[in-house]
Amino acid sequence: MLSSFSVHATQRYQRPLSRTLSSVAFRQESLWRQGRTETGIANSVRIGIQISRSVHGVAATSDATAAFMSKHPALPTATLPKRGLVLSKLGFGAYRVNPSQSVHRAALVKAVQAGVNVIDTSSHFGHGASEKFIGETLEGLFKQDAIKREQVVVVSKAGFILPPTTEFPAQELENVPSYAAISATSYHSIHPNYLKAQISQSLDRLKMDKLDIFMLNNPERMLGDRMLPGGFSKSRLYKEIAEAFAFLDTEVEAGRIGGYGICSNALHIPTTEDHLSLKTILKTRQDFGWKLENFVAVQAPLNLFERDLVTDVESTKSLAEEAKENDIFVFTNRPLNAIAAGQIVTLENKGQHNRQENSVKLLETLDLGFSSLANMELDIKDMIEEESLAMKFVWSEVLSENLARLSSNYFAAKHFLEREVLPAIDRDLKILEDSTNDQPDMEDKDAIFTWIQRYRREAQMLTKDIGLFCQLDSDKRNDELNLVLGLICREFVSDVGEDKVDNIGSPLSTKSIQYCIAHENVGCTLVGMRTPDYVHDAVAAAEASRRLTKRDLSLIEQCPLLLNTTSE
Repeated sequence: MLSSFSVHATQRYQRPLSRTLSSVAFRQESLWRQGRTETGIANSVRIGIQISRSVHGVAATSDATAAFMSKHPALPTATLPKRGLVLSKLGFGAYRVNPSQSVHRAALVKAVQAGVNVIDTSSHFGHGASEKFIGETLEGLFKQDAIKREQVVVVSKAGFILPPTTEFPAQELENVPSYAAISATSYHSIHPNYLKAQISQSLDRLKMDKLDIFMLNNPERMLGDRMLPGGFSKSRLYKEIAEAFAFLDTEVEAGRIGGYGICSNALHIPTTEDHLSLKTILKTRQDFGWKLENFVAVQAPLNLFERDLVTDVESTKSLAEEAKENDIFVFTNRPLNAIAAGQIVTLENKGQHNRQENSVKLLETLDLGFSSLANMELDIKDMIEEESLAMKFVWSEVLSENLARLSSNYFAAKHFLEREVLPAIDRDLKILEDSTNDQPDMEDKDAIFTWIQRYRREAQMLTKDIGLFCQLDSDKRNDELNLVLGLICREFVSDVGEDKVDNIGSPLSTKSIQYCIAHENVGCTLVGMRTPDYVHDAVAAAEASRRLTKRDLSLIEQCPLLLNTTSE
Protein backbone atom coordinates (compact mmCIF):
# COMPACT_ATOMS: atom_id res chain seq x y z
CA MET A 1 0.00 0.00 0.00
CA LEU A 2 1.05 3.62 -0.43
CA SER A 3 1.89 5.76 2.54
CA SER A 4 -0.43 8.70 3.16
CA PHE A 5 2.32 11.00 1.95
CA SER A 6 2.74 9.06 -1.29
CA VAL A 7 -1.01 9.14 -1.93
CA HIS A 8 -1.03 12.90 -1.46
CA ALA A 9 2.00 13.29 -3.71
CA THR A 10 0.41 11.16 -6.42
CA GLN A 11 -2.78 13.21 -6.36
CA ARG A 12 -0.84 16.46 -6.30
CA TYR A 13 1.54 15.73 -9.16
CA GLN A 14 -0.04 13.24 -11.52
CA ARG A 15 0.59 14.29 -15.12
CA PRO A 16 1.07 12.70 -18.56
CA LEU A 17 4.47 11.61 -19.93
CA SER A 18 6.29 12.03 -23.24
CA ARG A 19 9.86 12.77 -24.23
CA THR A 20 12.50 13.23 -21.54
CA LEU A 21 11.30 10.32 -19.43
CA SER A 22 10.77 7.58 -21.94
CA SER A 23 7.29 6.14 -21.56
CA VAL A 24 8.60 2.92 -23.09
CA ALA A 25 11.22 2.67 -20.37
CA PHE A 26 8.62 3.21 -17.69
CA ARG A 27 6.28 0.61 -19.16
CA GLN A 28 9.14 -1.87 -19.16
CA GLU A 29 10.16 -1.00 -15.61
CA SER A 30 8.17 -2.11 -12.60
CA LEU A 31 6.32 0.45 -10.54
CA TRP A 32 7.63 0.63 -7.04
CA ARG A 33 5.16 0.65 -4.18
CA GLN A 34 6.10 1.09 -0.55
CA GLY A 35 4.53 -0.13 2.70
CA ARG A 36 5.47 1.28 6.13
CA THR A 37 5.58 -0.57 9.45
CA GLU A 38 6.81 0.51 12.87
CA THR A 39 10.32 -0.62 11.93
CA GLY A 40 10.38 1.16 8.58
CA ILE A 41 9.82 0.03 5.02
CA ALA A 42 8.71 -3.56 5.27
CA ASN A 43 7.46 -4.36 1.81
CA SER A 44 8.49 -3.43 -1.69
CA VAL A 45 5.99 -4.76 -4.20
CA ARG A 46 7.24 -4.44 -7.75
CA ILE A 47 4.65 -4.78 -10.48
CA GLY A 48 5.73 -5.70 -13.99
CA ILE A 49 8.98 -7.21 -15.22
CA GLN A 50 10.92 -8.87 -12.42
CA ILE A 51 14.71 -8.59 -12.53
CA SER A 52 16.53 -11.84 -11.95
CA ARG A 53 18.60 -11.58 -8.79
CA SER A 54 21.14 -14.06 -10.17
CA VAL A 55 22.19 -11.73 -12.98
CA HIS A 56 24.84 -9.33 -11.70
CA GLY A 57 26.77 -8.60 -14.89
CA VAL A 58 30.41 -7.60 -15.12
CA ALA A 59 31.58 -4.75 -12.91
CA ALA A 60 34.65 -3.52 -11.06
CA THR A 61 36.24 -5.94 -8.60
CA SER A 62 38.80 -5.42 -5.86
CA ASP A 63 41.36 -7.79 -7.37
CA ALA A 64 41.04 -6.42 -10.90
CA THR A 65 41.23 -2.75 -9.88
CA ALA A 66 44.23 -3.48 -7.66
CA ALA A 67 45.95 -5.31 -10.51
CA PHE A 68 45.35 -2.44 -12.92
CA MET A 69 46.60 0.24 -10.54
CA SER A 70 49.70 -1.84 -9.74
CA LYS A 71 50.75 -1.24 -13.35
CA HIS A 72 50.68 2.51 -12.70
CA PRO A 73 52.59 2.96 -9.44
CA ALA A 74 53.19 6.69 -10.03
CA LEU A 75 49.49 7.47 -9.58
CA PRO A 76 48.23 7.59 -5.98
CA THR A 77 45.31 5.33 -5.11
CA ALA A 78 42.55 5.04 -2.52
CA THR A 79 40.36 2.11 -1.53
CA LEU A 80 36.56 2.20 -1.48
CA PRO A 81 36.08 0.98 2.12
CA LYS A 82 32.84 -0.97 1.78
CA ARG A 83 33.72 -2.65 -1.52
CA GLY A 84 37.50 -2.98 -1.51
CA LEU A 85 37.84 -1.42 -4.97
CA VAL A 86 41.17 0.31 -5.63
CA LEU A 87 40.63 3.68 -7.31
CA SER A 88 43.05 6.14 -8.83
CA LYS A 89 42.89 9.36 -6.80
CA LEU A 90 42.49 11.19 -10.11
CA GLY A 91 39.18 10.60 -11.88
CA PHE A 92 37.90 11.49 -15.35
CA GLY A 93 35.00 13.94 -14.97
CA ALA A 94 32.73 13.64 -18.00
CA TYR A 95 30.53 16.71 -17.63
CA ARG A 96 31.05 18.24 -21.08
CA VAL A 97 32.06 15.38 -23.35
CA ASN A 98 30.18 13.80 -26.21
CA PRO A 99 30.66 11.14 -28.90
CA SER A 100 31.01 13.66 -31.74
CA GLN A 101 34.30 15.07 -30.42
CA SER A 102 37.32 12.95 -31.31
CA VAL A 103 39.50 15.03 -28.99
CA HIS A 104 37.29 14.01 -26.05
CA ARG A 105 37.72 10.38 -27.00
CA ALA A 106 41.49 10.81 -27.28
CA ALA A 107 41.52 12.41 -23.82
CA LEU A 108 39.68 9.52 -22.16
CA VAL A 109 41.91 6.99 -23.89
CA LYS A 110 45.03 8.84 -22.72
CA ALA A 111 43.68 9.07 -19.17
CA VAL A 112 43.05 5.32 -19.01
CA GLN A 113 46.47 4.60 -20.49
CA ALA A 114 48.00 6.81 -17.79
CA GLY A 115 46.29 4.78 -15.06
CA VAL A 116 43.04 6.64 -14.41
CA ASN A 117 40.41 3.99 -13.62
CA VAL A 118 37.57 6.21 -12.34
CA ILE A 119 35.01 7.75 -14.70
CA ASP A 120 32.23 9.98 -13.39
CA THR A 121 29.17 10.99 -15.39
CA SER A 122 25.45 11.68 -14.97
CA SER A 123 22.28 10.83 -16.83
CA HIS A 124 21.61 14.51 -17.56
CA PHE A 125 25.09 15.42 -18.86
CA GLY A 126 24.38 16.38 -22.45
CA HIS A 127 20.97 14.67 -22.16
CA GLY A 128 22.77 11.32 -22.03
CA ALA A 129 25.51 12.16 -24.55
CA SER A 130 28.20 11.88 -21.87
CA GLU A 131 27.16 8.34 -20.91
CA LYS A 132 26.93 7.36 -24.56
CA PHE A 133 30.43 8.73 -25.14
CA ILE A 134 31.81 6.74 -22.21
CA GLY A 135 30.07 3.56 -23.32
CA GLU A 136 31.40 3.79 -26.86
CA THR A 137 34.93 4.75 -25.81
CA LEU A 138 35.22 2.07 -23.15
CA GLU A 139 33.84 -0.53 -25.53
CA GLY A 140 36.74 0.22 -27.86
CA LEU A 141 39.25 0.06 -25.01
CA PHE A 142 37.81 -3.26 -23.83
CA LYS A 143 38.20 -4.71 -27.32
CA GLN A 144 41.80 -3.48 -27.45
CA ASP A 145 42.41 -4.99 -24.01
CA ALA A 146 43.68 -1.59 -22.84
CA ILE A 147 41.54 -2.06 -19.74
CA LYS A 148 38.96 -4.60 -18.61
CA ARG A 149 35.49 -3.79 -17.37
CA GLU A 150 36.43 -5.25 -13.99
CA GLN A 151 39.28 -2.74 -13.69
CA VAL A 152 37.35 0.50 -14.20
CA VAL A 153 35.00 2.15 -11.70
CA VAL A 154 32.06 3.87 -13.38
CA VAL A 155 29.95 6.36 -11.43
CA SER A 156 26.71 7.88 -12.66
CA LYS A 157 23.97 9.99 -11.11
CA ALA A 158 20.36 11.05 -11.56
CA GLY A 159 17.96 13.65 -10.24
CA PHE A 160 17.90 16.44 -12.80
CA ILE A 161 14.97 16.43 -15.22
CA LEU A 162 15.84 18.75 -18.08
CA PRO A 163 13.75 18.91 -21.25
CA PRO A 164 15.45 19.08 -24.65
CA THR A 165 13.44 22.22 -25.41
CA THR A 166 13.04 25.56 -23.69
CA GLU A 167 9.53 24.74 -22.48
CA PHE A 168 8.87 21.91 -20.07
CA PRO A 169 5.89 19.80 -21.20
CA ALA A 170 3.65 18.82 -18.32
CA GLN A 171 3.27 15.26 -19.58
CA GLU A 172 6.94 14.55 -18.81
CA LEU A 173 6.16 13.54 -15.23
CA GLU A 174 3.21 11.16 -15.41
CA ASN A 175 4.97 8.26 -13.70
CA VAL A 176 6.91 10.38 -11.21
CA PRO A 177 4.54 10.93 -8.26
CA SER A 178 6.93 13.25 -6.43
CA TYR A 179 9.17 15.93 -7.90
CA ALA A 180 10.17 19.55 -7.46
CA ALA A 181 9.65 22.27 -10.05
CA ILE A 182 12.78 24.40 -9.89
CA SER A 183 11.81 26.54 -12.87
CA ALA A 184 9.70 26.38 -16.00
CA THR A 185 12.45 24.39 -17.72
CA SER A 186 14.02 22.39 -14.89
CA TYR A 187 12.57 19.79 -12.54
CA HIS A 188 14.13 17.43 -10.02
CA SER A 189 13.16 14.06 -8.61
CA ILE A 190 14.66 11.21 -6.60
CA HIS A 191 11.47 9.15 -6.57
CA PRO A 192 12.10 5.41 -7.08
CA ASN A 193 10.12 5.35 -10.34
CA TYR A 194 12.37 8.01 -11.82
CA LEU A 195 15.59 6.52 -10.45
CA LYS A 196 14.72 3.07 -11.78
CA ALA A 197 14.11 4.38 -15.28
CA GLN A 198 17.27 6.49 -15.18
CA ILE A 199 19.42 3.54 -14.10
CA SER A 200 18.00 1.51 -16.99
CA GLN A 201 18.73 4.27 -19.48
CA SER A 202 22.21 4.86 -18.06
CA LEU A 203 23.11 1.19 -18.33
CA ASP A 204 21.85 1.13 -21.90
CA ARG A 205 23.87 4.18 -22.92
CA LEU A 206 26.97 2.96 -21.08
CA LYS A 207 26.58 -0.52 -22.62
CA MET A 208 26.96 -2.08 -19.19
CA ASP A 209 25.12 -4.52 -16.97
CA LYS A 210 26.00 -2.75 -13.76
CA LEU A 211 26.99 0.66 -12.42
CA ASP A 212 29.69 0.50 -9.78
CA ILE A 213 28.29 3.52 -7.95
CA PHE A 214 25.00 5.34 -8.48
CA MET A 215 24.42 8.71 -6.83
CA LEU A 216 21.47 10.94 -6.08
CA ASN A 217 22.44 14.13 -7.86
CA ASN A 218 22.08 17.40 -5.92
CA PRO A 219 18.86 16.51 -4.08
CA GLU A 220 19.04 19.84 -2.23
CA ARG A 221 17.81 21.50 -5.43
CA MET A 222 14.36 20.23 -4.52
CA LEU A 223 14.26 22.69 -1.64
CA GLY A 224 13.89 25.37 -4.30
CA ASP A 225 10.52 24.06 -5.49
CA ARG A 226 8.29 26.85 -6.81
CA MET A 227 5.00 24.97 -7.03
CA LEU A 228 4.24 23.37 -3.68
CA PRO A 229 2.48 25.61 -1.15
CA GLY A 230 5.16 26.36 1.42
CA GLY A 231 7.87 24.80 -0.74
CA PHE A 232 9.67 21.48 -0.44
CA SER A 233 10.59 21.07 3.24
CA LYS A 234 13.82 19.57 4.52
CA SER A 235 11.95 16.96 6.55
CA ARG A 236 10.20 15.80 3.41
CA LEU A 237 13.49 15.74 1.49
CA TYR A 238 15.22 13.66 4.17
CA LYS A 239 12.28 11.25 3.96
CA GLU A 240 12.56 11.01 0.18
CA ILE A 241 16.32 10.44 0.38
CA ALA A 242 15.71 7.59 2.82
CA GLU A 243 13.01 6.11 0.57
CA ALA A 244 15.38 6.43 -2.40
CA PHE A 245 18.12 4.62 -0.47
CA ALA A 246 15.70 1.84 0.48
CA PHE A 247 14.79 1.45 -3.17
CA LEU A 248 18.44 1.51 -4.25
CA ASP A 249 19.09 -1.37 -1.84
CA THR A 250 16.86 -3.46 -4.13
CA GLU A 251 18.92 -2.31 -7.12
CA VAL A 252 22.10 -3.43 -5.35
CA GLU A 253 20.48 -6.78 -4.60
CA ALA A 254 19.35 -7.08 -8.21
CA GLY A 255 22.92 -6.50 -9.36
CA ARG A 256 22.28 -3.32 -11.33
CA ILE A 257 24.39 -1.07 -9.09
CA GLY A 258 27.28 -1.83 -6.76
CA GLY A 259 26.45 0.82 -4.19
CA TYR A 260 24.97 4.28 -3.88
CA GLY A 261 25.68 7.75 -2.57
CA ILE A 262 24.92 11.46 -2.79
CA CYS A 263 26.49 14.16 -4.94
CA SER A 264 25.77 17.56 -3.40
CA ASN A 265 26.82 21.20 -3.49
CA ALA A 266 25.55 21.77 0.04
CA LEU A 267 26.24 18.60 2.01
CA HIS A 268 29.62 19.98 3.12
CA ILE A 269 28.53 23.52 4.13
CA PRO A 270 26.56 23.53 7.43
CA THR A 271 25.73 27.24 7.24
CA THR A 272 23.84 27.28 3.93
CA GLU A 273 20.05 27.28 3.81
CA ASP A 274 19.98 24.22 1.55
CA HIS A 275 22.49 22.26 3.64
CA LEU A 276 21.77 18.57 4.07
CA SER A 277 23.34 16.90 7.09
CA LEU A 278 25.11 13.58 6.63
CA LYS A 279 24.43 12.81 10.29
CA THR A 280 20.69 13.36 9.78
CA ILE A 281 20.68 11.24 6.63
CA LEU A 282 22.39 8.42 8.51
CA LYS A 283 19.77 8.62 11.27
CA THR A 284 16.93 8.01 8.78
CA ARG A 285 18.13 4.41 8.53
CA GLN A 286 16.46 3.75 11.89
CA ASP A 287 12.99 4.47 10.48
CA PHE A 288 13.39 3.43 6.86
CA GLY A 289 15.66 0.41 7.14
CA TRP A 290 18.04 1.15 4.28
CA LYS A 291 21.39 -0.63 4.47
CA LEU A 292 24.40 1.33 5.65
CA GLU A 293 26.76 -1.04 3.85
CA ASN A 294 25.33 0.07 0.51
CA PHE A 295 25.82 3.80 1.18
CA VAL A 296 29.35 3.89 -0.18
CA ALA A 297 30.21 7.44 -1.29
CA VAL A 298 29.56 11.16 -1.24
CA GLN A 299 30.68 13.81 -3.72
CA ALA A 300 31.19 17.53 -3.12
CA PRO A 301 33.26 20.45 -4.45
CA LEU A 302 36.83 21.11 -3.35
CA ASN A 303 39.36 23.56 -4.73
CA LEU A 304 41.90 26.12 -3.53
CA PHE A 305 39.15 28.58 -2.59
CA GLU A 306 36.32 26.29 -1.48
CA ARG A 307 37.78 24.15 1.29
CA ASP A 308 34.71 23.52 3.47
CA LEU A 309 34.75 19.82 2.59
CA VAL A 310 38.03 19.25 4.44
CA THR A 311 37.82 22.05 7.02
CA ASP A 312 36.71 21.41 10.60
CA VAL A 313 34.86 24.39 12.09
CA GLU A 314 35.29 24.57 15.87
CA SER A 315 33.53 21.49 17.24
CA THR A 316 31.92 20.58 13.92
CA LYS A 317 33.74 17.94 11.91
CA SER A 318 34.18 18.40 8.20
CA LEU A 319 32.14 16.26 5.84
CA ALA A 320 35.32 14.46 4.77
CA GLU A 321 36.12 13.53 8.37
CA GLU A 322 32.54 12.50 9.12
CA ALA A 323 32.42 10.38 5.97
CA LYS A 324 35.69 8.68 6.89
CA GLU A 325 34.30 7.72 10.30
CA ASN A 326 31.41 5.97 8.55
CA ASP A 327 33.55 4.28 5.87
CA ILE A 328 32.02 6.48 3.18
CA PHE A 329 34.31 7.28 0.26
CA VAL A 330 34.77 10.94 -0.71
CA PHE A 331 34.79 12.11 -4.31
CA THR A 332 35.50 15.77 -5.03
CA ASN A 333 34.60 17.83 -8.07
CA ARG A 334 35.13 21.35 -9.44
CA PRO A 335 38.87 21.55 -8.65
CA LEU A 336 39.30 24.23 -11.33
CA ASN A 337 36.04 26.19 -11.02
CA ALA A 338 35.72 27.98 -7.72
CA ILE A 339 33.15 30.29 -6.20
CA ALA A 340 35.05 32.92 -4.23
CA ALA A 341 33.58 36.06 -2.67
CA GLY A 342 30.45 35.62 -4.76
CA GLN A 343 32.37 35.32 -8.02
CA ILE A 344 33.18 32.40 -10.27
CA VAL A 345 36.93 31.92 -10.54
CA THR A 346 38.44 29.62 -13.15
CA LEU A 347 41.75 28.36 -11.79
CA GLU A 348 43.63 28.45 -15.06
CA ASN A 349 46.48 30.56 -16.40
CA LYS A 350 47.30 29.37 -19.88
CA GLY A 351 49.63 31.40 -22.08
CA GLN A 352 50.93 33.46 -19.16
CA HIS A 353 54.24 34.11 -20.93
CA ASN A 354 52.54 36.33 -23.55
CA ARG A 355 50.16 38.08 -21.16
CA GLN A 356 51.82 41.51 -21.08
CA GLU A 357 52.15 41.78 -24.84
CA ASN A 358 48.54 40.71 -25.36
CA SER A 359 47.35 43.19 -22.75
CA VAL A 360 48.98 46.17 -24.49
CA LYS A 361 47.54 45.19 -27.87
CA LEU A 362 44.07 44.67 -26.46
CA LEU A 363 44.05 48.05 -24.70
CA GLU A 364 44.92 49.71 -28.00
CA THR A 365 42.09 47.82 -29.72
CA LEU A 366 39.63 48.80 -26.98
CA ASP A 367 40.60 52.45 -27.25
CA LEU A 368 39.89 52.41 -30.98
CA GLY A 369 36.62 50.54 -30.43
CA PHE A 370 35.31 53.00 -27.83
CA SER A 371 36.28 55.97 -30.02
CA SER A 372 34.61 54.50 -33.10
CA LEU A 373 31.36 53.77 -31.26
CA ALA A 374 31.36 57.21 -29.60
CA ASN A 375 31.76 58.94 -32.98
CA MET A 376 28.88 56.94 -34.41
CA GLU A 377 26.70 57.95 -31.47
CA LEU A 378 27.45 61.60 -32.24
CA ASP A 379 26.59 61.02 -35.90
CA ILE A 380 23.13 59.60 -35.18
CA LYS A 381 22.19 62.71 -33.19
CA ASP A 382 22.70 64.75 -36.37
CA MET A 383 20.83 62.24 -38.54
CA ILE A 384 17.53 61.99 -36.63
CA GLU A 385 15.34 64.64 -35.06
CA GLU A 386 13.86 62.56 -32.23
CA GLU A 387 16.24 63.27 -29.35
CA SER A 388 14.82 60.57 -27.06
CA LEU A 389 15.60 57.95 -29.69
CA ALA A 390 19.12 59.23 -30.31
CA MET A 391 19.81 59.20 -26.56
CA LYS A 392 19.36 55.43 -26.49
CA PHE A 393 22.76 55.09 -28.12
CA VAL A 394 25.21 55.99 -25.36
CA TRP A 395 26.79 52.58 -24.96
CA SER A 396 30.35 53.75 -25.53
CA GLU A 397 30.10 55.90 -22.40
CA VAL A 398 28.25 53.29 -20.34
CA LEU A 399 30.72 50.53 -21.14
CA SER A 400 33.89 52.61 -20.79
CA GLU A 401 32.83 53.98 -17.41
CA ASN A 402 32.14 50.45 -16.13
CA LEU A 403 35.16 48.72 -17.65
CA ALA A 404 37.04 48.45 -14.35
CA ARG A 405 34.01 46.99 -12.57
CA LEU A 406 33.34 44.56 -15.40
CA SER A 407 36.93 43.35 -15.43
CA SER A 408 36.70 42.34 -11.76
CA ASN A 409 34.34 39.46 -12.57
CA TYR A 410 34.84 37.80 -15.93
CA PHE A 411 31.83 35.48 -15.80
CA ALA A 412 29.45 38.21 -14.62
CA ALA A 413 30.79 40.53 -17.32
CA LYS A 414 30.37 37.87 -20.00
CA HIS A 415 26.78 37.28 -18.93
CA PHE A 416 26.05 41.03 -18.78
CA LEU A 417 27.49 41.70 -22.23
CA GLU A 418 25.91 38.72 -23.98
CA ARG A 419 22.56 38.54 -22.20
CA GLU A 420 21.82 42.19 -21.46
CA VAL A 421 23.92 44.67 -23.42
CA LEU A 422 23.76 43.14 -26.90
CA PRO A 423 20.01 42.30 -26.69
CA ALA A 424 19.31 45.85 -25.47
CA ILE A 425 21.28 47.29 -28.39
CA ASP A 426 19.38 45.07 -30.83
CA ARG A 427 16.06 46.24 -29.37
CA ASP A 428 17.03 49.90 -29.68
CA LEU A 429 18.26 49.43 -33.24
CA LYS A 430 14.97 47.73 -34.12
CA ILE A 431 13.06 50.70 -32.69
CA LEU A 432 15.20 53.06 -34.78
CA GLU A 433 14.67 50.93 -37.88
CA ASP A 434 10.89 50.81 -37.39
CA SER A 435 10.76 54.53 -36.73
CA THR A 436 12.66 55.22 -39.93
CA ASN A 437 10.39 52.95 -41.97
CA ASP A 438 7.34 54.75 -40.56
CA GLN A 439 8.51 58.03 -42.09
CA PRO A 440 8.15 57.67 -45.89
CA ASP A 441 9.29 61.23 -46.62
CA MET A 442 12.35 61.05 -44.39
CA GLU A 443 15.64 62.01 -45.99
CA ASP A 444 18.84 59.99 -45.60
CA LYS A 445 16.96 56.75 -44.96
CA ASP A 446 19.69 54.70 -46.59
CA ALA A 447 22.32 56.42 -44.48
CA ILE A 448 20.42 55.55 -41.30
CA PHE A 449 20.03 51.91 -42.33
CA THR A 450 23.74 51.77 -43.11
CA TRP A 451 24.45 53.32 -39.70
CA ILE A 452 22.28 50.67 -38.00
CA GLN A 453 24.18 47.83 -39.64
CA ARG A 454 27.55 49.35 -38.83
CA TYR A 455 26.61 50.20 -35.22
CA ARG A 456 25.47 46.64 -34.59
CA ARG A 457 28.73 45.31 -36.01
CA GLU A 458 30.89 47.77 -34.05
CA ALA A 459 29.01 47.04 -30.81
CA GLN A 460 29.47 43.30 -31.26
CA MET A 461 33.19 43.73 -31.85
CA LEU A 462 33.58 46.04 -28.87
CA THR A 463 31.72 43.78 -26.44
CA LYS A 464 33.80 40.85 -27.64
CA ASP A 465 37.00 42.80 -26.96
CA ILE A 466 35.71 43.85 -23.54
CA GLY A 467 35.10 40.19 -22.77
CA LEU A 468 38.67 39.37 -23.79
CA PHE A 469 39.94 42.21 -21.60
CA CYS A 470 37.98 40.88 -18.62
CA GLN A 471 39.38 37.41 -19.28
CA LEU A 472 42.89 38.85 -19.49
CA ASP A 473 42.43 40.69 -16.21
CA SER A 474 41.24 37.46 -14.61
CA ASP A 475 44.27 35.67 -16.04
CA LYS A 476 46.58 38.26 -14.49
CA ARG A 477 45.10 37.63 -11.05
CA ASN A 478 45.55 33.92 -11.61
CA ASP A 479 49.17 34.51 -12.63
CA GLU A 480 49.71 36.33 -9.35
CA LEU A 481 48.05 33.53 -7.37
CA ASN A 482 50.14 30.94 -9.19
CA LEU A 483 53.34 32.86 -8.39
CA VAL A 484 52.50 33.31 -4.70
CA LEU A 485 51.52 29.65 -4.26
CA GLY A 486 54.78 28.60 -5.88
CA LEU A 487 56.70 30.72 -3.38
CA ILE A 488 54.71 29.39 -0.41
CA CYS A 489 55.15 25.73 -1.33
CA ARG A 490 58.13 24.49 -3.31
CA GLU A 491 56.56 21.04 -3.69
CA PHE A 492 53.97 22.24 -6.17
CA VAL A 493 54.19 21.12 -9.78
CA SER A 494 56.01 23.79 -11.75
CA ASP A 495 56.91 24.51 -15.35
CA VAL A 496 60.16 26.18 -14.26
CA GLY A 497 63.12 25.26 -12.05
CA GLU A 498 65.06 22.06 -11.47
CA ASP A 499 61.99 19.83 -10.98
CA LYS A 500 59.95 21.35 -13.78
CA VAL A 501 57.45 19.29 -15.72
CA ASP A 502 57.61 19.93 -19.44
CA ASN A 503 54.64 21.15 -21.47
CA ILE A 504 52.45 22.18 -18.54
CA GLY A 505 49.59 24.12 -20.09
CA SER A 506 48.25 25.75 -16.93
CA PRO A 507 50.51 25.74 -13.84
CA LEU A 508 47.73 27.06 -11.60
CA SER A 509 45.40 24.25 -12.64
CA THR A 510 47.97 21.62 -11.73
CA LYS A 511 48.48 23.24 -8.34
CA SER A 512 44.77 23.14 -7.54
CA ILE A 513 44.45 19.51 -8.62
CA GLN A 514 47.58 18.57 -6.68
CA TYR A 515 46.21 20.30 -3.58
CA CYS A 516 42.88 18.43 -3.76
CA ILE A 517 44.38 14.99 -4.33
CA ALA A 518 46.92 15.44 -1.51
CA HIS A 519 44.23 15.50 1.21
CA GLU A 520 44.24 12.13 2.95
CA ASN A 521 40.46 12.14 3.51
CA VAL A 522 39.80 12.77 -0.18
CA GLY A 523 39.42 9.53 -2.08
CA CYS A 524 39.25 10.72 -5.68
CA THR A 525 39.33 14.13 -7.36
CA LEU A 526 37.25 14.32 -10.53
CA VAL A 527 38.73 16.55 -13.20
CA GLY A 528 37.21 17.60 -16.51
CA MET A 529 39.92 16.41 -18.91
CA ARG A 530 38.48 17.06 -22.36
CA THR A 531 41.78 17.14 -24.24
CA PRO A 532 44.97 15.07 -24.05
CA ASP A 533 46.80 18.21 -22.89
CA TYR A 534 44.43 18.53 -19.93
CA VAL A 535 45.10 14.88 -19.12
CA HIS A 536 48.85 15.56 -19.19
CA ASP A 537 48.51 18.39 -16.65
CA ALA A 538 46.15 16.46 -14.37
CA VAL A 539 48.30 13.32 -14.32
CA ALA A 540 51.40 15.40 -13.53
CA ALA A 541 49.51 16.97 -10.62
CA ALA A 542 48.32 13.60 -9.33
CA GLU A 543 51.76 12.06 -9.50
CA ALA A 544 53.23 15.00 -7.55
CA SER A 545 50.48 15.06 -4.92
CA ARG A 546 52.38 12.69 -2.62
CA ARG A 547 54.98 15.42 -2.14
CA LEU A 548 52.55 17.67 -0.28
CA THR A 549 52.59 17.15 3.48
CA LYS A 550 49.96 18.23 6.01
CA ARG A 551 52.18 21.19 6.82
CA ASP A 552 52.31 22.12 3.13
CA LEU A 553 48.53 21.98 2.92
CA SER A 554 48.22 24.20 5.97
CA LEU A 555 50.65 26.76 4.52
CA ILE A 556 48.78 26.76 1.21
CA GLU A 557 45.46 27.40 2.96
CA GLN A 558 47.01 30.42 4.71
CA CYS A 559 47.91 32.07 1.40
CA PRO A 560 46.69 35.70 1.67
CA LEU A 561 45.05 35.50 -1.75
CA LEU A 562 42.92 32.56 -0.59
CA LEU A 563 41.82 33.84 2.81
CA ASN A 564 38.25 34.86 3.69
CA THR A 565 36.79 33.01 0.73
CA THR A 566 35.42 29.81 2.26
CA SER A 567 31.65 29.61 2.60
CA GLU A 568 30.19 31.09 5.74
